[in-house]
Amino acid sequence: MAGFVLTPVIRAHLDLFEIDGNLARARGWIFRPDIAGESVDVNLNGVPWLTSLRLSERGDVRRHFERTLGFVWSHPLRCGFDVTYELPSGCDLSQPVVLSVALFDCVSQSLGVWYASIGQVPSDDVAKYDPPAHLQERVGGARDFQSVGTQVASLVMTCVSKYKSVAAAQRILDWGCGCGRVIREMMKFVSPAELNGCDIDTEAIGWAETHIPGPKFDRIDPYPPTAYSTDAFDVIYGISVMTHLDEQAQLSWLEELSRIASLDGIVALTVIGENPRKTNMPTELAKTFHQTGFASFVPSYSKMLAPFSNEGYYRETYHSLAYVERTWGEFFDILECFETKHQDILILRAS
Repeated sequence: MAGFVLTPVIRAHLDLFEIDGNLARARGWIFRPDIAGESVDVNLNGVPWLTSLRLSERGDVRRHFERTLGFVWSHPLRCGFDVTYELPSGCDLSQPVVLSVALFDCVSQSLGVWYASIGQVPSDDVAKYDPPAHLQERVGGARDFQSVGTQVASLVMTCVSKYKSVAAAQRILDWGCGCGRVIREMMKFVSPAELNGCDIDTEAIGWAETHIPGPKFDRIDPYPPTAYSTDAFDVIYGISVMTHLDEQAQLSWLEELSRIASLDGIVALTVIGENPRKTNMPTELAKTFHQTGFASFVPSYSKMLAPFSNEGYYRETYHSLAYVERTWGEFFDILECFETKHQDILILRAS
């Protein structure tokens, strides 16, 4: 068992947010699968709005997660909220509203904070078109392209902000940004000028540079080093990157990420979770994975991505948390692993 904390990620959704004069209404739900929540505090754009709001039972939410993910609770699932209240003074509504919901248990112990963005960024700061379908396919597919980007940006905010304020970070890097699925959603949370994206896909970077004003985009080589300076970024996140590299490439990139992350900077990287691994990993890899905690193979879609890397560069890769602790711990302090439905998010600190 790994020595760092494995935490089920907060699940939450905002069903409704509307403003009528000086009143705002918020309706939604929030819970952590392992610990019963009791109340929430809610901020709007960093300004306190609601405190100690008691949660109510939501049978529809309970039934959904029992049916889809097999969740079983030994306690009543109090997760719902529906409140109308005066807007807080000093809340700037000229920008998109960032709603943060802090969840507490029955003894007022924090269980985490969930972030969501409401509304659109100014028209000059958002992609005016969706990327071409073939570019969307390279980063997971055109189905639910925007909604997945929205969910991942919220996850980045939720997981990273526990250790460092993303909103206050000076420079943020989306490592392996592709055509900008996540970075354009991150623009709803932080200033686009603080965002940087890089990828080995020349066409995707070219599209992002043309269609996503604000962030700076760079094409990088498949193997390090990059041209970024040492200590360049306060926050780095790489979504579904380490899940597609062989072991030597990963070790090389871990060294490079540790170089370009600022002292005490936070790096968030994803790995395939235990349940998806059990379902999806080819049986012929089981012995190697059991022995080493690491296994990968070259999937059929690797050929599609070979023109801007090399054939076999893109892999499907599985890690045990013990392996991560043993190898990634050579480069970073491993703070926590947030368990999600698909890819778990590891939070690392540069030291």
